[in-house]
Amino acid sequence: MKRETTAPRTGSAGVRIIGGTHKRSKIDVLVRDGLRPTPSRVRETLFNWLAPAVPGARVLDCYAGTGTLGMEALSRGAAHCTFIEKDPTVCRHLESHLHRFQWTDRATVLSGDVLSQNATLVATADLIFADPPFHYGLAQAFLTWIRPQVRPDSRVMIECERTETLDLSGFEVLKTLNAGQDSVRLLRALS
Repeated sequence: MKRETTAPRTGSAGVRIIGGTHKRSKIDVLVRDGLRPTPSRVRETLFNWLAPAVPGARVLDCYAGTGTLGMEALSRGAAHCTFIEKDPTVCRHLESHLHRFQWTDRATVLSGDVLSQNATLVATADLIFADPPFHYGLAQAFLTWIRPQVRPDSRVMIECERTETLDLSGFEVLKTLNAGQDSVRLLRALS
């Protein structure tokens, strides 16, 4: 039996910010392996959960990719967002969107591996988003790395494949959403 393969994406794609001051603004998505923005339905549910916590929050968008989670938070009144992305081309693309939306004074883009970042970034964040590339075990590596650094009053959102099993020791699961191949958990670190 012949296996079907998925054809590579071509052309440009985009997603839209779904709430706040830049509602309906388009974010172009580069065609890159592993780059997949969090679906609108998932973002809408996540930000409904987080609504009271977003205004004035300091946000950390790990494995930022398209930056949809951090930009959604900025649109909804977050004070600042630090985006961490390993791919320099994707970082430049993200910076162009931040410039276009006039958020450069409320955002920082760091190019590099999330797990090698300074722990101070985690310690000062109110909301932490992590949507690592699927199939590499990065979700578990991220949770293991971040657990000793995150404050109990902060919230951590981890997105992974629905079939991936995570060791959530040291975290309380506040909310869970399964949508398509995605599984999203909103966590709080236990003291």
